[in-house]
Amino acid sequence: MNLWSIIPLVSCISFTILFLSVLPQTKKRIEKVFSIFLFTSMLWSFTAFMLLYNTTASSHYLIFWNGLVITAIPLAVVTYYHFVRAYNNKTTGKGVYIGYAMVSTIFVLSLMGYVVKDAYFIDNLLYHDIAPWDYIIAAILIPFLTLIILMLRKRFYSSVDPVDRNRTSYLIVGWSLLVVISYITPFTPALKTLPIDHIGNLINALIISYAIFKFNLLNIQIIFRKVLTYTIVIVALFGITTALVFLSSGFLIGLPTISRIIIISSMAILIGILARPSIQFVAKIIDYLFFRKTYDYRRDLLEFNRKMRHILNLDELAHEILPAMAKAINTTSASLILQDSSTGNFETQYTYPVENIQENEVEINKLNFDADSSIIHWMDKKGSPLNPNQIDIIPEFRGLWQSEKEKIDNSNIGLLYPFKSRDKLIGIFALGKKKNNSIFSHEDIELITSIANQAGVIIENAQLYTHAKIRANTDGLTGLYNHRHFHERLDQEITRDSRFGGTFSLIMIDVDLFKSYNDIYGHLAGDQVLRKVAEYIGSSIRGIDMAFRYGGEEFTVVLPEANIEDAYKVAERIRKTIESKTSSKAMPITISLGVANWPNDGVMKEEIVGRADAALYRAKQKGRNRTCISTEVFKPETSLIGAELESNPKALSIIYALAATVDAKDNYTYGHSRKVSEYAIAIAEALKLPADRINNIRSAGLLHDIGKIGVPDSILNKNASLNFDERELIKGHPELGVEILRHVIDLVNCIPCILHHHEHFNGGGYPAGLSGDNIPIEARILSVADAYDAMISPRPYRKQLSSQEALDELIRCAGMQFDPKIVDIFIKIIQKSNVDLVEYDDPR
Repeated sequence: MNLWSIIPLVSCISFTILFLSVLPQTKKRIEKVFSIFLFTSMLWSFTAFMLLYNTTASSHYLIFWNGLVITAIPLAVVTYYHFVRAYNNKTTGKGVYIGYAMVSTIFVLSLMGYVVKDAYFIDNLLYHDIAPWDYIIAAILIPFLTLIILMLRKRFYSSVDPVDRNRTSYLIVGWSLLVVISYITPFTPALKTLPIDHIGNLINALIISYAIFKFNLLNIQIIFRKVLTYTIVIVALFGITTALVFLSSGFLIGLPTISRIIIISSMAILIGILARPSIQFVAKIIDYLFFRKTYDYRRDLLEFNRKMRHILNLDELAHEILPAMAKAINTTSASLILQDSSTGNFETQYTYPVENIQENEVEINKLNFDADSSIIHWMDKKGSPLNPNQIDIIPEFRGLWQSEKEKIDNSNIGLLYPFKSRDKLIGIFALGKKKNNSIFSHEDIELITSIANQAGVIIENAQLYTHAKIRANTDGLTGLYNHRHFHERLDQEITRDSRFGGTFSLIMIDVDLFKSYNDIYGHLAGDQVLRKVAEYIGSSIRGIDMAFRYGGEEFTVVLPEANIEDAYKVAERIRKTIESKTSSKAMPITISLGVANWPNDGVMKEEIVGRADAALYRAKQKGRNRTCISTEVFKPETSLIGAELESNPKALSIIYALAATVDAKDNYTYGHSRKVSEYAIAIAEALKLPADRINNIRSAGLLHDIGKIGVPDSILNKNASLNFDERELIKGHPELGVEILRHVIDLVNCIPCILHHHEHFNGGGYPAGLSGDNIPIEARILSVADAYDAMISPRPYRKQLSSQEALDELIRCAGMQFDPKIVDIFIKIIQKSNVDLVEYDDPR
């Protein structure tokens, strides 16, 4: 064997490995053309090896293989030119076809014996007579060699991507060395007979290999892992099979043929059964060896769809995917950019690490894009990943604002990857730069692509769920949290502070004279007032505070970790803000506020709400447009709370707790008990009843429907007429209420009023059929107040009446259902419009 043949042999093996690695990935044009170049380089090296291997071969043999070598040289140059055109995103071009035509001509002439006239070995060195074809071929190839260098040079200087420039520089260096060595060899006497040109070809192959692995020109790692996996499994199974055959050979000889066939077949089946789990097992081990620290995170991402498809909480979804993605790909950060439903802009809503911290001296900044940003349009159209370094070379970004470019440059983002659902851009994964300063590999991109393809639908579903949840917790008019969510958050706050020993305060807010404003300016104007009040409340509180629309013209604010003095300051800030913002209007808007604190004013939800509500009512009584705290409610000058309740505040807590329970039964009658209580107190004061009886009426008004606790919600909320059985069940609620209250000693004086408030003046009511003055006066008062508020409030089973229509109905039924004297007094109260209670006439 000629030792000089080792040089083209090593070169041939190198190109063969590259070719076999690239061949399974030939999907894109550049990959296909590159595989052709590798194949022709392999042929060149192989023909040279065959030429140099046998120094004793015949002259005919040497002329034949020498002719093939002469053909392979220009073929390698032309295919490399073809590859460089594809690398520069150029079409094939006429030059490529001309080059292939010339190579074909040389090949034919070689076979005919016109190129190599003679070839022989002297001292293992090859000599041949190819004149003048050495000069002709050199002249033919010079244009291609020049164009290759010029195109690579142009690519290098026009690219602003450092990765692309480095990759191109390696291709330039490799090709330049090959050209220099190949052209020096024929014209240097000492080297003329040596295969030095193949050393240049081998160097080029090694440089290309390095560029592939370092700069991910092609993804060879996956193929290598698969080849390694199958090689290990095949070798192992072959070894097992051989061992089994060797060990059982002596045993099988003495068995019948059929038995040997069965045993051998069973062994083959066993080996086949072991093949699949063996491949999976070995693949896991190899993947672990390749990825080591990131292996578990990559496995989690590959199982993304199975693990995440049932998660509808967007916070939980982001918490699961972003850390796994950052750790699997070894980036400094991972962020989720989603479209804001209100502005349409794409904003960073979730980031890992959570805080804007510095890690390895790299600061993590958030990226936001306007809805009309050219980057958003490009990602929506292309659906492809974007490296920030590419922005300056993509034509669509030429009009990008300099400020937006600087924002991206300062973000330390290494890759932006969009994801879609039903061809609509849902969001963007913003991945930080890799910790080892390497570039994103093909496998990284494929992993992100796999996640993005699944994430679109999953994240869109989570967004829809989140938006539905927000709508369910949000008041449609003001945009604040609604009444239902208020109770949820209040329960959560009490639970949290009970566990950790914290405190919080509650502010209840009511818009003064809102009924009058509605009557004068109309309900649309009233809606606008409520929106503005909500806006001013939101602008006057801290970020951790929560504002709610409690119902109608009432609002609440929960202030975590705030004592009552701090809450008072916030309440006053809200009051003064609204007063100053609306002072220029023809009818200025003011509010009254009540403040309570947990746990100083009670540990139960009903207690804290009741104390804040009582403070609010106190503010109303003192003239409106003011703030009262809960401790003011129990002062001696308070006319609505007598000595009995003042001496025993536990009774008041019970009243509020039970009243809140009644209100929670039916959204339609929310606030009904409180309004009835206030109407009834106004009537009692007009009749100049004693203070203790007023107190009884107040409590009875709050608790008159307590018996409805035992009525199913399906009956209370039924939007059609009740049948006989359902009506009888409803009629039983006064007696059920008495059964509940008779165990509360502080409330026994309320029982007659609650029991008989559905009696009719003509004796046609229930439950006892009392008439005239036999009905307790407290019950007659409560009957009018209850009927009026019920008529002006919305119900699922009938149309809401206006205030005047309700008063007309009271007049019509006076003497039959209602006490005429009490009806007259109540009508005068409403018509004067100078009592706070009429504010609650607003249907909202």
